[in-house]
Amino acid sequence: MFRHQSDVVVLCDFDGTITNEDIGFNIIQTFAGEGWHEIEDAFQRGEKGSREALLEIFALTRVSKETLTRFVDKHFHVDPHFPAFLDLCHTKNIAVTVLSDGFDFYIDLMFEKFKVDVPYLANKLKVVDCSLHADFPHSSGQCGACGNCKLDFAKNVKKKGKKIIYIGDGYSDKCVSNLADVVFAKDVLADYCREQGTDFYPFTGFDDILNVCREKLFANLLEWEGKDENSSGCS
Repeated sequence: MFRHQSDVVVLCDFDGTITNEDIGFNIIQTFAGEGWHEIEDAFQRGEKGSREALLEIFALTRVSKETLTRFVDKHFHVDPHFPAFLDLCHTKNIAVTVLSDGFDFYIDLMFEKFKVDVPYLANKLKVVDCSLHADFPHSSGQCGACGNCKLDFAKNVKKKGKKIIYIGDGYSDKCVSNLADVVFAKDVLADYCREQGTDFYPFTGFDDILNVCREKLFANLLEWEGKDENSSGCS
């Protein structure tokens, strides 16, 4: 039977949001060579975009594919409540897309290990002869702040008349949070929302997000959607 796709869409960050920690940053901390701190500091000050900084740091990094795979497998996990959140969205016909300024290398490892099936857009990473080779197929032609421009994707979603729930925690989530209809935020993104006066739901894990969505958020948004669909210019 055909199921109507909701006009509510969830866009979600990966590193530190779906996972227990920022996997990309932990890889850098563990395997990058001397000089990476200076590059990271320049990124934090806004003097470099993430794409530029990552390419420079990866040039200082040496690690085998096998060692990197073992490191990711040993130290990181998907939030135990994330699959239940995906199930809830599925029952409401709400599409979920993961938008990451991290890398497909470890996203694939995590999703396979924890049996998560959800579409995602991310930067690409290959390990060749202990060197990290990054590619950024979703970067913006206008802005070099992030490797993967989440704002470009969100704008295309908005053009289709969708309402966006955004979930995130970091620098790459700032721009898209300004466009979203509903924001769940923690850490850097929560601080940014406070500075901007942007309303948001604070969270520490997907159990918090599930509680809000089950209690009121999904019902309110879907009721709003139903009113939009049933409205008419005829009296």
